[in-house]
Amino acid sequence: MAIATISDAQTFGQAVRTARKERGLSQRALATRCGCSQRFISELERGKATAELGKALRVLSELGLTLMVQREHPTRDAQEAVERLAANVSERLTRRAHTKASLSEFLGE
Repeated sequence: MAIATISDAQTFGQAVRTARKERGLSQRALATRCGCSQRFISELERGKATAELGKALRVLSELGLTLMVQREHPTRDAQEAVERLAANVSERLTRRAHTKASLSEFLGE
């Protein structure tokens, strides 16, 4: 299964249903393997909002799926880290240019 962006309960449910069917499992069989009810699997696949995240995570685990949480936009800390890295690279390149110029001067080139 390709990486999917899950933005709502319906998309999450579709991803679960697709993975379950790809593995040839019925809702009942998956529920038994996860220790939850067939009704829960049905509601999960239909995108019914539920507060039972633990059960949903067990379903994903049984299907070999992983839930990843990612920031939609870079944080200020990440932006600052990128800026520091760019400054560091720029400083090293400048030092390298000075070292090369000094070496050329020393060698009389």
